[in-house]
Amino acid sequence: MTFLAIKDISKNYGPVSALAGIDLEVLAGSRTAIVGPSGSGKTTLLRIIAGFETPDTGKLILEGETLADGPSIVPAHRRGIGIVSQDGALFPHLSVADNIGFGIERGASDREQRIGELIDMVELDRGMLSRRPHELSGGQQQRVALARALGRKPRLMLLDEPFSALDTGLRENMRKAVARVLQAAGITAILVTHDQAEALSFADQVAVLREGRLIQAGTPQALYLTPRDRDTATFLGDAILLPAELGDGFADCALGRIAADAGGRRGNAEIMLRPEQLFLTSTGYDEIDAGGCHGTVSDVEFGGALCTITLLLANTNGGNPLLVRSSSARLPAVGSNVRVTVLGKAHVFDIAGS
Repeated sequence: MTFLAIKDISKNYGPVSALAGIDLEVLAGSRTAIVGPSGSGKTTLLRIIAGFETPDTGKLILEGETLADGPSIVPAHRRGIGIVSQDGALFPHLSVADNIGFGIERGASDREQRIGELIDMVELDRGMLSRRPHELSGGQQQRVALARALGRKPRLMLLDEPFSALDTGLRENMRKAVARVLQAAGITAILVTHDQAEALSFADQVAVLREGRLIQAGTPQALYLTPRDRDTATFLGDAILLPAELGDGFADCALGRIAADAGGRRGNAEIMLRPEQLFLTSTGYDEIDAGGCHGTVSDVEFGGALCTITLLLANTNGGNPLLVRSSSARLPAVGSNVRVTVLGKAHVFDIAGS
């Protein structure tokens, strides 16, 4: 069921087009991540949803209620939308309890009970209620900001890069905690982030913006494995892009003949593989002429559980090196010869998006 409908939303700042005809649907109870490079329009779109900006054209419909029809809008305070920003924006002079209860009527008989329930919901100890924001860690402050936003019982939660100021390990823990809280509360959420891995792991739906246009929207798996074009492919992670000759369900390329989602197409095309699709096995010099695809390891970058191997193919005469993801438990030595096996199918870009 469509919960939020964004229909043909456009926004210009003078001669600059920030958004151009954005169409996007968000399902009830889902988590959507909006990603894109700087200047792509993702923050502008979030501000239009929140009611902080007015669109020039287009409609915004939340649960059947029209919140914006061109420049005619429902004010932000009447939309029932919560927002958590990058820095949390807590009131420094108020205690944690008063920050959480800011949106709860002071005379409400169950105010203290609700504050206690909210701090429990975001997995913080009730002993923190008397503290001030400066006495909390960054992750704790973000949880308090989330509890405050939840206290207003929002229909929709907007998350504006809320994890970007946190350390890597804490960021992952916070992302999982926020996802749990939103799911338990049954609240639909939209996350704006510049971290592609964060978007892929957090969201049910990912929307990619570029130069004010919606390039592609879908499940994280669909966007990662079948991106519309090469720019989307490389934006969402490392990608191996190769020219190829398509046949019936296969592609002939520098890696030999490999399976491909050709969709009945034949002829020249560009294909994509993710680095983790390449599997390496050690070989000797005498095996290189025995057929198959071989290469030489020119560099190994240790990265803990997952490492990056740079590979020079034997049959490309000094062509571009390939990156391969490998477990640290089976790393080949620099200078060693390896056989390359492709796992799964190559993705073929659409002609319009290639």
